[in-house]
Amino acid sequence: MALSRRASGSSFRESLFSSPTPAYNGIMSTNSPRHLGLVSTALLPANRMIGAAIFSVPSSIIVSVGSAGAALSLWVLGLTLSLCGFYIWLELGCLMPSSGGEKVYLEAAYPRPYRLAGTLFAFYILFAFGGLASIVVADNFLLAVDCTASDLQKRALAIAVCFIVAAILSVSQKWGLRIMNLLALVKMAILLLIICTAFAITVGVIPSKGPTDRGTNFRQPFAGSSSNIYDYTVSLFKVLGSFQGWNNSSLILGEVSNPQRTLKMAGVFGVGSVGVLYLLVNVSYLIIATPDDIRQTGLQLVARILGSVFGSATTRVTGAMVALSSLGSIIDPGIRHPFHDHSLRKSNTGNICVPIRDVGGSMALIPFGDAYDFLIDASQYQAAMINFAVVVGLFIIRRRVSATEYPFRVWTSIAYVFLAVQVYLLVSPFWSPQGQGDTSLPYWLAPMVAIAGFGCGALYWWWARDKTVTRDPPFRTLRDRMQAYGSVSAA
Repeated sequence: MALSRRASGSSFRESLFSSPTPAYNGIMSTNSPRHLGLVSTALLPANRMIGAAIFSVPSSIIVSVGSAGAALSLWVLGLTLSLCGFYIWLELGCLMPSSGGEKVYLEAAYPRPYRLAGTLFAFYILFAFGGLASIVVADNFLLAVDCTASDLQKRALAIAVCFIVAAILSVSQKWGLRIMNLLALVKMAILLLIICTAFAITVGVIPSKGPTDRGTNFRQPFAGSSSNIYDYTVSLFKVLGSFQGWNNSSLILGEVSNPQRTLKMAGVFGVGSVGVLYLLVNVSYLIIATPDDIRQTGLQLVARILGSVFGSATTRVTGAMVALSSLGSIIDPGIRHPFHDHSLRKSNTGNICVPIRDVGGSMALIPFGDAYDFLIDASQYQAAMINFAVVVGLFIIRRRVSATEYPFRVWTSIAYVFLAVQVYLLVSPFWSPQGQGDTSLPYWLAPMVAIAGFGCGALYWWWARDKTVTRDPPFRTLRDRMQAYGSVSAA
């Protein structure tokens, strides 16, 4: 057993620090056929973004910011930031049009210390709370079967969901993809049902059990808004968590035909359409129910508010639909995630399994009622750290590459705005005038957990840096790396 563990640790060190394998080179190479067109490239971020969060976080956002107007403003801001980020990533992707996304850009901008950037990104993936939606699955499943459970039983059910997904992907990744695509249809059906219900209530086809005056929630939309900056920070974390996936196209950029033209349009169609859909859904929530009603629904938001219109049977059916669609949100990262051998575990069949240890361990320590909000806060804090590093890396790369060599350059003002927001997201969670967060846990704990994850990566890099068997020669200049990744003009 000890020998097996040592061999496993050695293999993991080699995957992080040794020369890239032929399979890895095949994925990263721009010589592979570019077969993804506009529709496929636009659907990649759209399918990834529409997940469990849109069914659950609007209630906690209303609780935090206190008004319909403030909540909707944050959704508009989330869409704006997602589009800004998309076009920043597009500049880097056109310069280095290969699959890998942030890992490629970070290693290009920060080649020294050797492999530190790649190792930290690997730990970001490793502790990315990939099974976060299992909490939504468990909560809505219990509602669907009309069963009450203790916190311990809810934890066990959520962790069991993660293991079920891992088992599916270990047996057959192809079947995992089929299940995910089927559940994506369920997800879209729920969103359309919400929007159609709100429209039917507005025109009077369906009698409302909510506010008699349909304009109540919008006549004074900012009445009762919170004045605590921390409330807006954690709410923005949740909004950005709902938009997570806007950068999905960069992960498979090596397979996109004509990347510069395709990605420009894909950003508008893919990310923009999801943003508009999210706004329609949130307006629909406020048409169907009052902010006070929404505050009381928690993770069972959709089932509860549709049940208030159509009856208890609809509550249970919708709860089952939300549980199923959220299950697809757990399968998706295991299939579409970057192909980094050092950041994802593989089964004996070679198929990728969803990393579940981080979510299981977290739920064992965090009160179940706080787990979803806490893990979103922690994961989005880590995402803000990665985004900050990428945008700073953008400016570093610009100093090394002549402007005439860029196939596409995002407006500098957009990069500064995106960078300023990342700074705000990194600093503001440590400042809560009331000394309270959005959970029963200390308000500073989520960012500290996020920082600790990168700290583990730095410690691992320090431990493993001199223990490599072989080393691939580092790129001497950024131009060497660009030439290795290929040219977008030749794609």
